[in-house]
Amino acid sequence: MDLGLAGKVAVVSGGASGIGAALVSALKYEGAIVEVIDIATIPSVDISDRHAVSERVAEIMETHGQIDLVYSNAGLLKAGATEEFPVETFDRIMAVNARGAFLLAQATIPHLRTTRGALVFTASTSAIVGAEGEAAYAASKAAIAGLARSLAAELAGDGIRVNAIAPGWVDTPFNDPVWAHAGGDKEQAIREQLAGVPMRRQADPAEIVPTLLLMGSPASGYMTGQVVAIDGGLSTLR
Repeated sequence: MDLGLAGKVAVVSGGASGIGAALVSALKYEGAIVEVIDIATIPSVDISDRHAVSERVAEIMETHGQIDLVYSNAGLLKAGATEEFPVETFDRIMAVNARGAFLLAQATIPHLRTTRGALVFTASTSAIVGAEGEAAYAASKAAIAGLARSLAAELAGDGIRVNAIAPGWVDTPFNDPVWAHAGGDKEQAIREQLAGVPMRRQADPAEIVPTLLLMGSPASGYMTGQVVAIDGGLSTLR
């Protein structure tokens, strides 16, 4: 199936590792031109910094003259009991996850309007079912789900489609704070979490990518306002 991504200019935040890195590779394989916005790349961009995001988007436009796809994937996860959780850490999680998603959308919508492009957010199954020790993270991802649905309604008349994925457990170092919060042996903590997943395993990042590609593709031209769980069935049990 031709996804129609060849020659499209795609912007991926959080594209230096995990799901984002797998997505970048897949987009390039499909023939897309990919620009990454990440704190771990050169230039380094803090997604929560409005000026830095706007400047980077302006650079991309100067280089390519268009933006067709935006994948808002940058994220931060810290875990801990709410009554002991530092407010400063809560604020940072919200700044990276929720504010960062808003800023990237705000900076790119005018360009997506020109190309009648697509905006795709990475939320989380935590936004749907919640998780012990993840109150701040779940709150930030629920904000992203709400942002995606609202923007879908707001921008449909401009031909911009907006959707989100809600991944469950994905086998990357991103989840290490959760295992550390559980205490004891990491492998045991993983086994305990996966006991609540019908498929009894984590996803490989490559298993998340096809849905992301489809959401950005013209092949899903009638799909907008959706938050799609990719979680091995986890959210069906809650």
